Amino acid sequence: MSHNGRGRFRPLGQIRVNLKSGGTEKIPKLASTSSVNTKANLEQDNQGILGNALSVPPPKEKEKKEEKVKVQSAKSDSGSSTKSLESEYKKELQEAKAKEKDLLKQIAELKKLIEELQKQIKERDETIASLKSELKTQEENLSGEINKEKAEHEVTKQSLQGARSEIDDLRAQIEQLRKENQEQIDGLKKEVLIDIRFRHMHISLNLERQQQLEELTKELSRIQEECDALRMKLKASKSKGGNCPNCQDMTAKLEKFNASIKDKDLTIKELKSLCARFEKQLTQQDHLLKQWAESKGQKVNYNPK
Repeated sequence: MSHNGRGRFRPLGQIRVNLKSGGTEKIPKLASTSSVNTKANLEQDNQGILGNALSVPPPKEKEKKEEKVKVQSAKSDSGSSTKSLESEYKKELQEAKAKEKDLLKQIAELKKLIEELQKQIKERDETIASLKSELKTQEENLSGEINKEKAEHEVTKQSLQGARSEIDDLRAQIEQLRKENQEQIDGLKKEVLIDIRFRHMHISLNLERQQQLEELTKELSRIQEECDALRMKLKASKSKGGNCPNCQDMTAKLEKFNASIKDKDLTIKELKSLCARFEKQLTQQDHLLKQWAESKGQKVNYNPK
């Protein structure tokens, strides 16, 4: 209680805290200590506790003075108000003890929590150190692998440049061979065309010669048959012993046929000689063509006779 200047006492404000107990527990007596000892004890109890939420500040000197003034004013009051003051003090003391008990419990829980957090921090620091060591090892390994990959990449790059140079050279060679092959193919085509033309000429000449010989042979056979028939008629007429009016005519015709036969025989001989010369020339040309083709590296299956 405090005096308000008009002779009345004003009740002290209650400390509103959430008490876990119902206030029926027996409150032990607290030993009287000075403000210095209280502060030292609180600092010793709170040693190792960090953070604003973990430290419990000691009561201020002003509040202690006000309590002393209140106690002194309460002692000077009348006997009737003393009991009410004592009950009020007891109530406030109980509330203060309950609050102190709750705070001590919170401090104990906070100390336990701090120990757990410190343990977790220690484990975390150990894990971080282990991870740093592992990371350093991995960085060293990766750095070595990267340097190795760089060296292999440089070797591969040089090999690739050499391969590209070889590819360019091979392409140039292929192009040159392609041109040469095309020239050879064009030359072979021309040679084959010439060979085909000569063969066609040879075949056509042989066919023409064979046809002429067949015609002349047929004509010769026909003339010989006519001559034979005339000879037989002439012999028959001579055997009869008389003059035949047709004898002179038949004799003239026979002589004419004989002359024609001689001419045709001569023509046949000339044609045979001409054909023999043509055949000889064609054979010589075939030999020359074969030799020329073999000199160019071509395989010729044709064998001239």
